[in-house]
Amino acid sequence: MDPFLVLLHSVSAGLANSELAELKFLCRGHLSKKKLERVQSGVDLFSMLLEQNELDSENTRLLRELLTSLRRQDLLRRLDDFEAGAAAQAAPQEEDLHAAFDIICDNVGKDWRRLARHLKVSDHKIEEAACACLGRGQTRSSRPAPAVSSVFSSPPLRQTDGASRGGRSPRPFPLHPT
Repeated sequence: MDPFLVLLHSVSAGLANSELAELKFLCRGHLSKKKLERVQSGVDLFSMLLEQNELDSENTRLLRELLTSLRRQDLLRRLDDFEAGAAAQAAPQEEDLHAAFDIICDNVGKDWRRLARHLKVSDHKIEEAACACLGRGQTRSSRPAPAVSSVFSSPPLRQTDGASRGGRSPRPFPLHPT
């Protein structure tokens, strides 16, 4: 389950009818009067705010403002806990990415060229990676050096329409037989 939706459900369950009426009033600048008339619960209100992109897991400013205006410190603590958890689960750090790259390289082994082609890395960049490996004393079929990870982070090749080849897609082929 999405933790943000769980938070919104929890907040909705903690609202009294009078507080829901206050929230509807405060949301007049964000939702039309017609939509606000259909709101019967906090879940309804939050769903409409999600649909209007006024609220999401990355943008909790409006929710914080609403809960602050209600003076609901208990619900604000839930929001703080959610934001603290979301920050802890942020994007992986660079060392994590290098570790993942090393694990993939170790397990792919001799098939690293096929993987690179599947990821639409140009044959030229694959050959550069192979030459970098050879420069480090590795064999052509062994894994690429970790310093070559930048080769795999470049944008993929653009695919052509294939009209010049009779409508067929180009098929990857090795530059050097392995």
